[in-house]
Amino acid sequence: MKHNRNPLSMAIHYALGAGVIASLAMTAAPAGAQEDDEEEDDSDTIERVQVTGSRIVSPVVTSSAPVTEIGEEEIQYSGTTRIEDLVGNYPQAAAVSDAFTVNPTAGYPTVSLRGMGSSRTLVLVNGRRLPPGGIRSEARDLNTIPAAMVKNVEILTGGASAVYGSDAMAGVVNFILDDEFTGFSAEAGWSGYQHNNDNDYMQGLQDDAGFDYESGNIGPDGKSLFADVSAGGFFDGGRGHAMGWVTYRENDALLQGERDYSSCALNQGGTACGGSSTAPQPNFLVFDPDYIANTGDFWAHRPGGEGSWQSGLGQIYNYAPINHFQRPDQRWTFGTSITYEVNDHFRPYIEGMFANTNNDVQIAQSGTFFVNRLDLDCDEPFLGSFCDDFDLSGTVGPIYVGKRNIEGGPRIANLEASNFRITAGAEGNINNNWSYDFYFMQARNSSSEANQNDYIPSRLDESLRLCPPGSSSSCVPYDVWSNNITPEQAAAQGGVGMRQGRNQLQVISGYVTGDTGFALPSADGLPISLVAGYEWRREEYNRLSDANMAAGNFAGLGGPRPPVSGEIRVDEFFTEAAVPVLADMGAIDHLTLDLGYRYSDYSTSGGVNTWKVGFTSQFAQDYRIRGGFNRAIRAGNTNDLFAQQQIALWGGDDPCAGASPAFSEAQCANTGVTAAQYGSVPESPAAQYNQFVGGNPNLDPEEADTFSLGVVAQPIDGLTVAVDYWQIEMEERIGSIGAETILRFCGLTGDPFLCDKVNRNPSTGDLWVGSNPASSGHIENLNDNFGEFTFRGVDLNVRHRMQFAGGMVNASLAGVYFLEQEVAPLPGVNDDATYDCAGNINTSCQQPDWRHILSVNYTRGDWTLSTRWRYTGAMDYELTSGEPGTTDQLLVGRGNGLGSYSFFDLSGSMSFGERYEVTAGVNNILDKEPPIVGSTLGLNGNSIGGYDQVGRYLFVRLGAHF
Repeated sequence: MKHNRNPLSMAIHYALGAGVIASLAMTAAPAGAQEDDEEEDDSDTIERVQVTGSRIVSPVVTSSAPVTEIGEEEIQYSGTTRIEDLVGNYPQAAAVSDAFTVNPTAGYPTVSLRGMGSSRTLVLVNGRRLPPGGIRSEARDLNTIPAAMVKNVEILTGGASAVYGSDAMAGVVNFILDDEFTGFSAEAGWSGYQHNNDNDYMQGLQDDAGFDYESGNIGPDGKSLFADVSAGGFFDGGRGHAMGWVTYRENDALLQGERDYSSCALNQGGTACGGSSTAPQPNFLVFDPDYIANTGDFWAHRPGGEGSWQSGLGQIYNYAPINHFQRPDQRWTFGTSITYEVNDHFRPYIEGMFANTNNDVQIAQSGTFFVNRLDLDCDEPFLGSFCDDFDLSGTVGPIYVGKRNIEGGPRIANLEASNFRITAGAEGNINNNWSYDFYFMQARNSSSEANQNDYIPSRLDESLRLCPPGSSSSCVPYDVWSNNITPEQAAAQGGVGMRQGRNQLQVISGYVTGDTGFALPSADGLPISLVAGYEWRREEYNRLSDANMAAGNFAGLGGPRPPVSGEIRVDEFFTEAAVPVLADMGAIDHLTLDLGYRYSDYSTSGGVNTWKVGFTSQFAQDYRIRGGFNRAIRAGNTNDLFAQQQIALWGGDDPCAGASPAFSEAQCANTGVTAAQYGSVPESPAAQYNQFVGGNPNLDPEEADTFSLGVVAQPIDGLTVAVDYWQIEMEERIGSIGAETILRFCGLTGDPFLCDKVNRNPSTGDLWVGSNPASSGHIENLNDNFGEFTFRGVDLNVRHRMQFAGGMVNASLAGVYFLEQEVAPLPGVNDDATYDCAGNINTSCQQPDWRHILSVNYTRGDWTLSTRWRYTGAMDYELTSGEPGTTDQLLVGRGNGLGSYSFFDLSGSMSFGERYEVTAGVNNILDKEPPIVGSTLGLNGNSIGGYDQVGRYLFVRLGAHF
């Protein structure tokens, strides 16, 4: 068979293959020429550097915005095999999607700065973008980044759109790879978790509910294995360099049932084990006018009494134990970097990265989930005593069934993704003062998802009626009325849902940089440096779904998963200037302005301007003041703009549901509840309700103004202290108002703008039964430019290096204090909806006022001892205006809040000769559990996330370096 390849495909294959081969072949190549060059040191040469947040290479430019750096030693001593675990520990960042997010989850790791979301955080590798993520999200996939090759991570907080373009509203996370690696390195390691299940409170609740749970010591579990190989070397007398790497990682699954504090799903108040009304012993939700007026709305079989019925909710299913706590995954990455100096004017380079990941997302079994509407005649023989027990006759309905597929096993989503990113370019000197850098980048993410063991309602429609005459030939009876169901009958109700996606990023970018040769008279000859460049980007996002996924024809899917397709192109012109204003003037060593401007012309929304004005001033040799103002933007992505409008789920409370509604009759009338329905609107036992969501092609870019002002001091040798005040004000937010916000403020205010978005089921008044927007209750919650943020805080970064007891101590502290995290979801409509999350926890907030990570390493001879203190400050439990009346009694019992949490880590490393090294350690030495909360606040496993989730972490790493 003949395989046709286009030139780009051939170039990619050649570059990746040649890079790895050259790296291995040149590992032992002599580097004498390079060493000789290094020995020819010119003492008059002034080092010119480039920092994240600027393309200017200069001896005086330093960042005018706060930058936190994570070094490769911190990666080694933390024992992490997942780069998001390390970055998420730093207070400026949070791993919003990690291995411990399950339902919902993007299926891969992402990062969010300042709590503003992953879509407002720009992720770079060596200063260049990653492609959009998988089929569940467009956020950038951190799985692409090989932890073994990361030299350091620079976290720049504050807007950087003038330098990098869209998405850098909260800042930039720049992963810098060791592309000058020489030699050969091989590393392998193991890690796992261990925990003592001794939570008396949770065990007592499960005893009361009759649930089983683990007790005593358990583990190691959730184990991980990894292996990394890298090689690199110089060739052609040091003019060229090639390196490559291959990494492998495998993480085992960990179930919620393996921890006592997560093996039952708490109720909303955290006072008892809750669960789902879709249970192994089915519940029936019956809507009959006479029935609703006189009794309840649920019916169930009497336990052990076949054919006999009781009013009220019967069995509640504990769905927690079978859910993943940690998702399993398997990942391969490989990559290469090749550079060659033809001459001073032409240095071509090529970089290639590839990653393949496979992971599973497992949640509790599917079921009928009260999706199919049944109107049945009491003469149907399969009803047994259903009508007689409640003195009914004729047609009864609608009836909805909640039967859990305990016979068929859990729902599993198999996710696979392949990412590649190749960059080819050249850099060089134009003359003694000016240089250039030009590159082309092609990146692609191809992913697939297979959902198994979910029920298909269109099949259930006939099967729940036990396949009456005229049914399809494939119908298999599903007898919930006697609850006598075989695994084969259960399997016949389900199917596999498939989605595939392919996302692409293409970039053509080039710029020139250099000094103008012109200096201000007061700058003591330091010239003005400039950057001028052009960038063209094209992002394409495509997601295809099979017919059942597109229509949402799965009972446990929560809504349709329609295809999405779109393309966004942008032409950008950018410039920067570093303007030395003062130099060697009294106590002032230098004062430099940092200026930037970018014009972006989007194919979807037109032109937009971004800019920056910053400064740095060194004085008294050891002190520096820095600050700046940035205008940043985020253009809507494909899903923001083009996602199909559809029914989906939101988690929370309906304040008008239940026998004793939290809202008054008048407030509920604002939301569409009639007087006859008040007090009998069905409440969702799973605290999940319908919303109508989707894209909006008329979105404008978000805009943010960011400001920072700080001081960097080096008062003694080896000590650096940086304190920075920062502020981010965003408007024209792209997103939805929030279903719960709409519902509650409609009830409290009666505002027609909000109340027009609440669409209750006209028959029952509910907001959760069914999944058809034409007939089911729901809240309209579409994307728009609506909402404002104001975030303010102070960063503290301290580094200290000193000799002690014959060795060297390296200490670092990174901390953030939040002064304000104000969110205005209804600006100009209702200011009472505005709330401040700083130091608070509730259904809208989780922001401690202070977080820090303190690391101390002591090195002496061939060994190093490392300790870390990870601290998360306290949070007050303050309900936002209109928040549900159901309170989290666990937080109330803790003094109406959540106290501070500290986690302590210890590791050690020993070198054997110059080539071998072993590192071992324990994170969360004290085996501290995460804070436990009720279901209204819980993210996964009854925890709010952001804390160590599953106990003590043990690791060991072996390395050989040649």
